[in-house]
Amino acid sequence: MTGSEFDLAFFKEQGFKRTQCPKCKRYFWSLGDWATCGEPPCEEYTFIGHSPMNQRLTLHEMREAYLSFFEENGHGRVKRYPIVARWRDDVFFTQASIYDFQPWVLNGVIEPPFNPLTISQTCVRFNDIDNVGKTGRHFTFFEMCAHHAFNKEGRFIYFKDRTVELCHRFFTERLGTDPGKMRYVEEWWEGGGNAGPCVEVILDGVEVATLVFMMYRDTPEGRKPMEMTVVDTGYGLERMTWVSQGVSSAYEAVFGPVVEWLKGLACVRPDPLVLTEYSKVAGATNMRTAADVRRIRETTAERIGIGYEELMRTVAPLEDIYVICDHSRALMLMLNDGVVPSNVREGYFARMLVRRALRSIRSLDLDIRLAEVVSRQIDHFQDIFPELRENREDILGLVQVEEDRYFETLGRGKQLVDRLVKDLREGEKLPVERLIELYDSHGLNPEIAKEFAPDRIDVPDNFYIQVAARHERPEAATEASGDRPERMPETRMLYYEDPELVEFEGTVIAEVDGGVVLDQTAFYPEGGGQEWDLGTLDGKKVCRVIKIKTAIVHFVEGENPRIGAKVRGTIDLERRQQLMRHHTAAHLINGVARTLFGNHVWQAGAHKAVDQARLDITHFENLSTEQRDLLEREVNRVVLQDRPVHIQFMQRDQAERLHGYRLYQGGAVPGKVIRVVEVEGLDAEACGGLHCSHTGMVGPVRIARTKRIQDGVVRIEYTAGMAAVAGMQADKRLVEGLGDMLNVPAEGLPEAVGRLQEELREQRKGIERLSAALNELSVKALVGSAPKVGPVRVVVHEALPGEDPEEMSKRLASVPGTVAVIGVPGERARLLVSRSSDVKLDCRKALKRMMAVMGGGGGGKPDFAQGGGGDASRLRDALAGAFEIISKEIEG
Repeated sequence: MTGSEFDLAFFKEQGFKRTQCPKCKRYFWSLGDWATCGEPPCEEYTFIGHSPMNQRLTLHEMREAYLSFFEENGHGRVKRYPIVARWRDDVFFTQASIYDFQPWVLNGVIEPPFNPLTISQTCVRFNDIDNVGKTGRHFTFFEMCAHHAFNKEGRFIYFKDRTVELCHRFFTERLGTDPGKMRYVEEWWEGGGNAGPCVEVILDGVEVATLVFMMYRDTPEGRKPMEMTVVDTGYGLERMTWVSQGVSSAYEAVFGPVVEWLKGLACVRPDPLVLTEYSKVAGATNMRTAADVRRIRETTAERIGIGYEELMRTVAPLEDIYVICDHSRALMLMLNDGVVPSNVREGYFARMLVRRALRSIRSLDLDIRLAEVVSRQIDHFQDIFPELRENREDILGLVQVEEDRYFETLGRGKQLVDRLVKDLREGEKLPVERLIELYDSHGLNPEIAKEFAPDRIDVPDNFYIQVAARHERPEAATEASGDRPERMPETRMLYYEDPELVEFEGTVIAEVDGGVVLDQTAFYPEGGGQEWDLGTLDGKKVCRVIKIKTAIVHFVEGENPRIGAKVRGTIDLERRQQLMRHHTAAHLINGVARTLFGNHVWQAGAHKAVDQARLDITHFENLSTEQRDLLEREVNRVVLQDRPVHIQFMQRDQAERLHGYRLYQGGAVPGKVIRVVEVEGLDAEACGGLHCSHTGMVGPVRIARTKRIQDGVVRIEYTAGMAAVAGMQADKRLVEGLGDMLNVPAEGLPEAVGRLQEELREQRKGIERLSAALNELSVKALVGSAPKVGPVRVVVHEALPGEDPEEMSKRLASVPGTVAVIGVPGERARLLVSRSSDVKLDCRKALKRMMAVMGGGGGGKPDFAQGGGGDASRLRDALAGAFEIISKEIEG
């Protein structure tokens, strides 16, 4: 990178001069006579108590000031995109405003909603989560204000000069900042395969914006110029608000009423001088280790002339309050946008936030629920994000469920920790891997775990950064390429033109992966969880159909038709129609479930076969019987309403404007044009499957069962159409058969079964009494006939079928002066040796000698031992020698 990248006309015209920072060696542009670049650690914050702006703005006022300024300067205002980046398959969350336009705008597939545009994008990042609450400026959730311009051949919008000019004018004209205070630091940016020069905007020690000029792309041949150059800016809304207010931390500026409420509950009234000095030092340090944190605190204490412990009495409670505020706000938006707390994917991060926030509430000894904090955050933000008002009940319900689970984890926490540390050697600490496993598998915070075993656990300072890094990206799907041409042939998909088409003609145009590709086909390939069509090609049975890019590949039994041959295809229409019913029913169940159970319900997987189907949805618990019946009833109500199902190909951006990102139920969908299936008034999804034209064609829908298949995911197994009818008839036959067996009508079955259960209970009690009496008689008979070694009787017994050997061993050992040796035959024969308390015998030694006969092993206690293994056929030999072994052990 050279200075020429930043040799802008705007800088020259305004009289800026270029200076090299003597500390970090970077170059910067300014109007003032500045010695350094101004960014920590080269300088500390200077705005605290002395804002460089001429107005004190709230977070909401600053957002509006920014957006309206850029609207007045020719930018279209764009509504925020969801936090969960469902239009992409390479990331979970929206982490910057440019994510909204990757990859579809940047690769030219669709046009941006405006060009240029401005937005305040809600984002979450977890790479600095351990710094939240400590530095005064780090957040997991933040809003990135931005203005973007997309320049391509034939349409240039603006680039470097205009970008810097607009930034400078916003801070100086709209926010009243002295132009001499603005410093623009030269930097280089790269990420996601793109790169370009950038400018960091520094104001009184804080980086308030970054102006990126995307100009290059990385290729196997090296870095090359992009066809589209992009203005990618990011302004920190929270930081700008903080600077305008000049308060001690960004948390005070952003969470005003919520922070004050928590301070009141915790009786925290910090000294403003302490907070100011602490923030100045903290802002100048990148805190990655305990040593960094300790150094900041010691330096602050020394500067203001107080002791370290006194400083901690002020700082520690505030850090917990700030963590609670940050995490509750992040949760509020994440849950609103469809995340369900769990131990996988997006849900993992929501659970992490819940449990860290609860840990801080516990540290402050506050008698409040986290849901109460989130509720106050909704009050604070719902005027800006009205969707929070609509989804309030769902958001708070999810928080309460997750909070209850956390307290269940705490209840068994000591047992979990004790189990992990019991095998550690003297002075050994629990490895970090096991600590992470404890958190990942059981949700137990390491700080809580340390309370249960303080001498055995050390918590890494970047613990949560480590665990977040393990979960930050989706697992990449891989597909075997086989022997495929680089450019696949294209097949005309007749099944979209006429889902009822039964016969067609086509020409074989290629052979791929052992199958044939036709120029056109009515065979639907496997996709979207729907199984493929069956039928014939020129009389040969079609056994599988798949789609590879634009080609439909058919696999037939026997020899493939040659390339160039014309073939006649026939479709199994009855199978096709049943698959269509099951696929349409999946959309109905998904839409109704979301209406009934909450905005957090999303499709998490699906499979549609002929005889049965399943739909996986995101939900925090399995459905109760009442919920399952309600879902089934409401789905069938939609069926009977015979709503139209609209299917159309739409431009991606048009579909997103009309239906939002609920479209992507099955994950990211590629392409400029997407196929949208809309059940009128209920559900709209980007879907390539075949569907009924009206809901009435689905026929009855029968939900067979539901089950929780993983944390945060519930599987709904169902049938529709004739498969549902077959299931209902099977149920009817079963009920009638049971009625005939019990000689009662169907409606009398519950009462008859209840009587049977009561009779069985009484019979079981009688059997248990009889069994106890028989055991008692058996014990007396065995003891009475047993040979003696002095006063000790030695019972050697081979367990009978149905006899409980452990219970028999215990009963025999309860008789004074008795030793019992019981053999249990089987593929893995066992030996049990027990004694009464008045007999001097080590059962372990006796067992070891007996097991030597079989070649097995075992162990136990002096009064009871058992073993197994070895040669099971030698069990009777071992029993035959038992009396002699016991005799020698007793006499010895």
